[in-house]
Amino acid sequence: MRITVRDRVAFPVTSQREITPEGYLKVPGRVARSGIQQYLAAELGLTDRPPGQIVNVYRPPEEVFKPESLASYDNKDVTIDHPDDLVDSGTFKEVTAGHAISPGRQDGDFVVVDLLIKDQAAIDAIDRGKAELSAGYTSEYDHTPGTAPDGTPYEFIQRDITINHIALCDQARAGHLARLFDHKPTGAKPMPFKVVLDSGVRVEVADEATQQLIQTTIDNLKKRVKDAEEEKEKAEAEKDSAEEELEKEKAQSDAKDEEIEELKEKTSEDSISKRVADLLAVRDSAVKVAGAGFTCDATDPLKIKRAALDAAGIKCRKYESWDKAPDAYVTAYFDAEEERKENDDDDDEDDPDSKQRSDDSLFNFSRDMRGAKTTGAQATRDSVRQSWLDKRYGKQEAK
Repeated sequence: MRITVRDRVAFPVTSQREITPEGYLKVPGRVARSGIQQYLAAELGLTDRPPGQIVNVYRPPEEVFKPESLASYDNKDVTIDHPDDLVDSGTFKEVTAGHAISPGRQDGDFVVVDLLIKDQAAIDAIDRGKAELSAGYTSEYDHTPGTAPDGTPYEFIQRDITINHIALCDQARAGHLARLFDHKPTGAKPMPFKVVLDSGVRVEVADEATQQLIQTTIDNLKKRVKDAEEEKEKAEAEKDSAEEELEKEKAQSDAKDEEIEELKEKTSEDSISKRVADLLAVRDSAVKVAGAGFTCDATDPLKIKRAALDAAGIKCRKYESWDKAPDAYVTAYFDAEEERKENDDDDDEDDPDSKQRSDDSLFNFSRDMRGAKTTGAQATRDSVRQSWLDKRYGKQEAK
C-alpha cells in the first residue's frame, strides 16, 4: 500500500544562516533519517486497531539513501507546516515558502538537503525559533514484522520513498536532530517534549522516550475505556433482546392458554350436546329444503346448508356458487327456503304423501337422537327436541 505521511520536527535551535542579496535565507538541514519511526494507526490507514495506537515502522538505510529517493528532494517546495494535500501545480502558489536547491545526501543516519527560504513570513518564523524540518512523502509499506538492528521490534518496512515537500514545523518524527544546521549543535538546549491530554492541555516531559511511554500508556487506557464501553453497550443490547424475547414468549403462552380455555369450552358436555342438537336440526331442515332423498356426511351446519341448496337445484343469484357466498347470505337464503317449504306443506295438508314425509322426518330425527351419546346434558337435548317439536307441530299441552 502507498501512503502519504508527513514527518514532524520539534526542537528550535539557532541555525547557521546565509542571507542572499535578495533577502532570501539559504541554509542546509537534516530532513529525514533511517531506523525505527513511529506512526499512528490512523496515518497508516489501519482499521484493525484504535486510530491512536502507535505502530513501529522500519526505514532501512538502503531505502532512505536509495539514489532515486535522494534525487527526489531536489527542487521540492518548502512549506510552513504541512499543507492538507500534496503540493502540486494547483496549490504551490498558496503554500510554498521556498524550495530545496540540492538533492538529498547521506550524513550518518540522516538525509541532508540545502534549502532556499524565500518567503519573509517563513524567515520570520525561523527567527522566532521555528527551525525544525519535516518531510512530506509517499512510500510503500511492507507488512513484514521483524526486529531492527538496535533490537527494536517493528511491524512494517517502508520502501520506495518519494519526496513531495519539506515543511518547517514544530515536531519531527525523525527526532530533535532533524532541523536546520547549527555551528554548535551540542550547545543547543532542546525544548521539552509535550504530551497532549484529552482536554487539550499539554504536559511537558523530559525526553522523547518518556513522551512516547506516557503517550502509549494514555492511548492504551483510552482503548480499554472504549472497549469497556462497547462491552457495556453490547451487554445492554443483549439484555434488552432477552427481555423482548421473554415478553414474546409470555404473550405466546398467554395466547396458548386462551386457546386451551376456548377448546375446553367447545368440548364441554353442554357445548357438545348443543352442537349435536343443532346439527340434527339443520339436517332435518336440509331434508325439507332438498327433499327426503337428501344425504350429507358433513358435520358443519353451513356445509350442509350449501349442499342442500345445491341439491334442491336452487341457483345462487348474487354469487358464482353457494360455496363462494358468505355464510350470512347462505343462512338467510336457506332459512327463507325452509320457511317457503313449510308454507307449501301447510297448503298440502290434504296431500296423502304429506303425512308420510312428516313421519319420515320425525323418524330420522328420532333415529339421530338415539344415535347421539347420552350424557349428563340430557335436559339440554330434551329442551332442544321439544323446541323443534313445538315449532313443527305447534305447542302441545303437557299430559
